[in-house]
Amino acid sequence: MLSHSGIAGFTPSQVFTGEYKTIALTKQAALDQAYEKHPERFSQGTPLIALPPSDVYINPVPADADKAIIEKEVNFPTHQRVIEKQFN
Repeated sequence: MLSHSGIAGFTPSQVFTGEYKTIALTKQAALDQAYEKHPERFSQGTPLIALPPSDVYINPVPADADKAIIEKEVNFPTHQRVIEKQFN
């Protein structure tokens, strides 16, 4: 699986499904445990897992896009969810 820096090292699938939340909790617990045992290894203090931005798009729908055209032209599996978020 490929991960991406723009989505905090998680895979697109993990972000899309929300699985990243569980993974982030597991990673954070491991870091917390490591910090508790050896705080001297963390020069910047308690480590925190980075999370992806709340909105992630491959091809964002422009704010001024015509809804009728979007429904015909946008061609990816989540387009209905994007349309609903943009226009509702």
